[in-house]
Amino acid sequence: MLSKRLKAKLIFNVSDLWPESAEKLGLVTNKAFLKLAYNLEKKCYNKSFLITGQTNGIVQSIRSRFPDKDVYWLPNGVDLSFYNPENINSTFRKNKGFEDKDLLLFYGGIIGYAQGLDLILRAAEKLKEYSNIKFILQGSGPEKARLLEMKKVLNLDNVFFFNPVGKKEMPAILAQIDVALVPLKKLELFTGAIPSKIFEALSMKKPLLLGVDGEAKGHFIDKANAGFFFEPENEDDLIEKILQFFNNKELILEMGSNGRDYVNKNFNRDNISSGFYKKLKLN
Repeated sequence: MLSKRLKAKLIFNVSDLWPESAEKLGLVTNKAFLKLAYNLEKKCYNKSFLITGQTNGIVQSIRSRFPDKDVYWLPNGVDLSFYNPENINSTFRKNKGFEDKDLLLFYGGIIGYAQGLDLILRAAEKLKEYSNIKFILQGSGPEKARLLEMKKVLNLDNVFFFNPVGKKEMPAILAQIDVALVPLKKLELFTGAIPSKIFEALSMKKPLLLGVDGEAKGHFIDKANAGFFFEPENEDDLIEKILQFFNNKELILEMGSNGRDYVNKNFNRDNISSGFYKKLKLN
């Protein structure tokens, strides 16, 4: 309605495939409601002059269903001048009571259904004997209360929940953690997903423990060598990869450096925006 009133071309950006994600996660099961939602999705695409998708998986899904539409890959990226470890002087570790010898495994973001964060608490339970391996979950969401209760039931002294903070505070936190945890549930839908938290962690030279198969694994594990992949929802595989970092701290530095180099070359926000500007000018 707004584009019609302004006589402007509508560009429709898709960062997640809705309502498909909600249906595949089992969050929405009402057939009538889903039909209305898919009809709205179809209308949005058909009314758009240009559709942009954050991952190649999203782009290919839309192209396969709407072959007549112009769909452009517009990936998430990172401002490497803002997330620059060389410019950060942080006291996060000291302020939170962690020791220098602690291996800090960090998840930051939505504590929701898609992430399957039970996995982290199950892994933490099996690693209780390693007093210097600590798990941090920072954020909020619909699963947080349940996970806090799970932490209590399992008596997990090695798991720490922190409240979300503003973007300006994130570089100081990422500067002092060791490894970024990026899990998703084991669904075919997520093989085309690239969680945006990946870019901030890698730009701060923090390697990944990536539980996302497909496109994300291809970029950041296979090509960048910026961390380890573990099978989604498999805590034993996650534990094995955690212990590889724990027993070889040099890997953290090496893979972290690889990660910043890779996002600088492939996901630099300045380059992404320049490419998108050229696309708009051609149209």
